[in-house]
Amino acid sequence: MRRAVAFAAMLWLVFAASPAGAQTGGGFTLSGPGRLTVILASVAAALAVFLLIIILLGRGRSGSAHVHGRLAAYGGSANPSRGVFATFGFLRRAARSAESAAERRGAKSMIETALEQANIPLRSGEAIVAAILVAVVTFVGVTVVGQSVLWGAAGAAFILLGALLFVNHVAARQRKRFEAQLPDTLNLLATSLRAGYSLLQAVEAVGHEAREPTRREFGRAMAEIRLGRQVNDALGGVAARMVSTDFEWTVLAIEIQQEVGGNLAEVLQTTAETMVHRNRLRREMKALTAEGRISAIVLSVLPVGLFAFISLANPGYMEPLLTSVIGVAVLAGGALFILIGIFWMQKIVKVDA
Repeated sequence: MRRAVAFAAMLWLVFAASPAGAQTGGGFTLSGPGRLTVILASVAAALAVFLLIIILLGRGRSGSAHVHGRLAAYGGSANPSRGVFATFGFLRRAARSAESAAERRGAKSMIETALEQANIPLRSGEAIVAAILVAVVTFVGVTVVGQSVLWGAAGAAFILLGALLFVNHVAARQRKRFEAQLPDTLNLLATSLRAGYSLLQAVEAVGHEAREPTRREFGRAMAEIRLGRQVNDALGGVAARMVSTDFEWTVLAIEIQQEVGGNLAEVLQTTAETMVHRNRLRREMKALTAEGRISAIVLSVLPVGLFAFISLANPGYMEPLLTSVIGVAVLAGGALFILIGIFWMQKIVKVDA
C-alpha cells in the first residue's frame, strides 16, 4: 500500500509537470528540447520523492525484520540496512562508499554521533547518499526552472547545508530535553533506591517510566548491561552520547559511592536539587537577555528580508548586484559582515552558567 501511494505520487508529478511546460498565452512556451528537459527534470524530481517516501516509510515488517527487531532489544540496532538501501543494491554500494570516504576523512564518528543524538535511524553513509540525492534533484529542478546553473548550484548547496543544520538542530533539541529531564530522572533514581531497588533495577525503572529521550537512552543502557557491560560504563555511554556534563558528574558520584560507600539516594537527591536551582538561574538569565536576543534576530533577518522584498518588487533595481563582479563582491562582503555581526551579538547576549 505504501509503495502504491508513493508510485501514484510519482506519476502525478510527472503528468502534472508536462502540461505546465507546454502552456502558452500568459505563461511561457518551450521548444521540443526545452519541454523534454522539463519532463526529464520532473521525472527526476518524482523519483526523488519516491525514494524519500520509501526511506521515510520503510519496508514492511518481514520475518527477518521481526527477528532483527527482537534482537535489537538486547543489542541496539541489529539491522544496519533498512528501507530503500536494503532494496536497491546500487544505493547500498553507494552508501558503503560514502561511509568509507567519511571514515578516511575522520567525519564518520561525528556524523554517526549526530544521527544517534537526533534519533534518526540512518547510518552515516545512508545519510550522505540521501542528502546528495536530494541536492542533485534540487540542482536539476532549479536549473531548469530558473534557467541558471548558478541558481541550481546555490539550491543544491542550500539543501546540503540545510540537511546539516537540521540534523544538528534536532540533536541539540534532544540534548536539551535530556538535560531538562535530568533532575526528574535523578529524583526517580533516588526514589527507587529508597524503595529498596538496586541500582540496576532503578535504571530499568527509569527506562520504563521516564519520557523521551531519557527513556530511549536508559533503555539502550539496559540493553548494554544485559550484554555484559558494567552499569557505570553503560551510564557513562549515555552521558557521552548526550554530551551531558551534569550526568557525567552523576556517574562519577555513583562510582565514588560504590568504592567508599554512603547513601546513594541522598547523593542523587542533592544533585537533583542543585540542578533545579541551576536551571532556575539559567531561565532567569534567559529572560533578562530576551530583548538583546530578539534585537539580534531582527537585525540579522532584516537585510536578507529587505533584499528579497526589493528583488521581488523591482528586479531591475537589484540586477547590477547579481550580474556584475563588483556587485557579487559587495554581496559576499555584506553576507560576511552579517555573519560576523550575528556571531558578535550572540557572544554579547550569551551568559554561561
